[in-house]
Amino acid sequence: MASGQPVEVEQVATLRSLAYMAAIAEQFGYAYTDTRQRHRNGPQLFFVPDPRPQARERAERNRAQYPDASTGGALPPVPADVLDLFKARISYDLEGWNDDKQRTWFLYVVLTVLCAILGVGLGRGGTSATAAAAVAAVVWAALMSVTLLLVSVRRRRRAKFAAILEAAGFTQTTEQSGRERYLPLTYQ
Repeated sequence: MASGQPVEVEQVATLRSLAYMAAIAEQFGYAYTDTRQRHRNGPQLFFVPDPRPQARERAERNRAQYPDASTGGALPPVPADVLDLFKARISYDLEGWNDDKQRTWFLYVVLTVLCAILGVGLGRGGTSATAAAAVAAVVWAALMSVTLLLVSVRRRRRAKFAAILEAAGFTQTTEQSGRERYLPLTYQ
């Protein structure tokens, strides 16, 4: 960040640490722009230099007050409400990457095919056709129920985060890809 270039951060362990990192970056003249979920590597945060004069002033003041911050020294305190707001924003962004209807329907099709294969495999393994079909149907129903429950939980979580962000003055925007996000009025 000392270079003044955009920054990408990977492999941070918890949502709290992601939010804390975003809050600290803001204190040193950077603006959080996005979070993307990488498959096995965890989330990746993106920051850009904040060009607003008040951000530049805040960064200069914090660099003077916390000169050892870049080498592991003391950092400015982060108020709990700021941390909660970054948690909501990062969570909403992460959930947005997972809210792809095509991916959900693909999952339904894959689970259906796997259950059909299970039924055929049981039928060929000596189980009666009726019992094999019944087992496959019960497994399919259980998997669909769990999948629908997870989709419902994800939608409720997104609605909760959206309410927090709207109450804080963020505005919902839709990217060209169709992904919905909340941005502060100052970044639009």
